[in-house]
Amino acid sequence: MRFTKSLLTVVALSGLSSAAMAASPNWRFVEGGYTNADVGAGDFDGVDVGGVYLLENNIYVTGEHKMLDDNGTDLDMTTVGLGYRMPLDSSTDAYFGANFERVDLENYDENGYSVHAGLRSMVTEQVELLGQIGYYDVDTGDVTVKVGANYYFTPRWAVGASFEKIDDLDITQLNARYTF
Repeated sequence: MRFTKSLLTVVALSGLSSAAMAASPNWRFVEGGYTNADVGAGDFDGVDVGGVYLLENNIYVTGEHKMLDDNGTDLDMTTVGLGYRMPLDSSTDAYFGANFERVDLENYDENGYSVHAGLRSMVTEQVELLGQIGYYDVDTGDVTVKVGANYYFTPRWAVGASFEKIDDLDITQLNARYTF
């Protein structure tokens, strides 16, 4: 029993020390990959490209474009916005953003906006976790929830996955990321 407690204590402390040594998340990157958007009767697949660039004073610009298809029906989703990041400690940042949103689906083209707040944290030197909540208003307003993770196999390159829920729209992404 004493050995088990000692082992658990060592494991817990080693996890804390590796998180403490991890740098803060990088706010200058480009990424792209595969996206699946499942909405009601449609199951769209395609590619996404996007990026984030940190300006001065913790302000960042962001953009993303998804080009999706479901049996010949095209769905394009575009996001362009600004945000503010607030370092909480050496490995975790809070962020807040506002975006212009555009959705193009055959005979349906709508513009709108979204706002969000989240946390990005380098839990180890190689693993970044993300959690976000927001509001997305294109046609009708909906609460959004997003979770994601990235694994940095080099200091500049990562692979990642994310899942976002917007009412009855589920978006799953698998991406490669390059930081600069």
